[in-house]
Amino acid sequence: MEQVRQLYFRSWRGLAIAVSLAGIAYLLYFHRLGSLLPGYSQAELGTFAASGNWHNIASNPINAPYKAFVWLCIALLHRSILATRVVAACFGLLAGLLFFTTVRAWCSFRAAFLATIMFVTSAGLLHFARLGTGYVLQMGVLALLAFASWYRTERKFRTVIGYLLVVFFVLLWYVPGMIWFELLAIFPLITTIQGQLRRTKQLHLAGLAVVFLLCLAPLVVASLHHPRILLEVVGLPQTFHALTQVGGNLVNTMLYITIHSNGRPLLWVGHAPLLSAVEVILGAFGALHMFREPSRRRTFLFGSAAVGLALVALGGSVVFACLVPILYLFIATGIDQLLGQWLAVFPRNPVARATGIGLICIMLAFSMFYQLRTYYVAWPHAPATRQAFRYMAP
Repeated sequence: MEQVRQLYFRSWRGLAIAVSLAGIAYLLYFHRLGSLLPGYSQAELGTFAASGNWHNIASNPINAPYKAFVWLCIALLHRSILATRVVAACFGLLAGLLFFTTVRAWCSFRAAFLATIMFVTSAGLLHFARLGTGYVLQMGVLALLAFASWYRTERKFRTVIGYLLVVFFVLLWYVPGMIWFELLAIFPLITTIQGQLRRTKQLHLAGLAVVFLLCLAPLVVASLHHPRILLEVVGLPQTFHALTQVGGNLVNTMLYITIHSNGRPLLWVGHAPLLSAVEVILGAFGALHMFREPSRRRTFLFGSAAVGLALVALGGSVVFACLVPILYLFIATGIDQLLGQWLAVFPRNPVARATGIGLICIMLAFSMFYQLRTYYVAWPHAPATRQAFRYMAP
């Protein structure tokens, strides 16, 4: 008993933090998951039907990682359409963890913590994390950054990580448009990858090739039967629009982020912009700082933003979910720079330090509550939203 008592007193803080974070995660992503809206959308019904059995998943493997987990929930637990939202919420929670891991590698703990709170409470993430579709997988850019950081820092299990990276990179091909983000991540590292492959044993190279082909086989087979799947893989629409229309979509997408959205009730509320005024200013501040800092990170983030804007403007299967984590990575950089500059001016004055940090936290809190109110209050009560989610569970 004495050992148990000592263990408790040594670890109670960590346990309390873990329990608190689990409670917050439940409230944000799982609470009222099936009752916040009057019913389900047509997109969620289609996702539920496409994930009902392996034959449907194999015939159209787009978003297969998401569909496979939905099928698993249906097979093991209960055949309910709520499984589509539960799986999306789990992926949303994973996105929050990956975001913190990525930002912590770039910024101070204080900035990473505040930026992660902004991200996990953003309406941009909540809309996709609590919607029963595979759109949430388009935030896979966070996994790309986290895996790259893990591979650079981990030295003990490089071979195992190599196999996991191959599986992960191939699985991202099943997500519309993600192949372009992979190319952006790989291109600056071609020389490093070639050197690593030359140092890898022939047996492991053969094993990596086998894993690669096995993971890719379902997508290749499905594409041979339905070539249109390839267009979804690269994020292109089934029919191409005039360049003038694409240009207009590009302008609308940029306006959607800062000023005026398209009012699509499935994913948003009215014509409110994606980011609040505070987030726009912090994002611009972070982007300006990053633009002045030559690095692979800068190249990847600005390239990803450009690719994401282009894919959304083309009007294919790619939605603005791919842009949300990129925008908040810029915001995280802005928070880190704001804190860093304030603390550099007042490095030892405790009153000034506390005042500055407190004001910054209050500013971020106003933005956070605006985002939460947008999703949990304004969006569910909008007539257009209730019309879009009017279908009952099958």
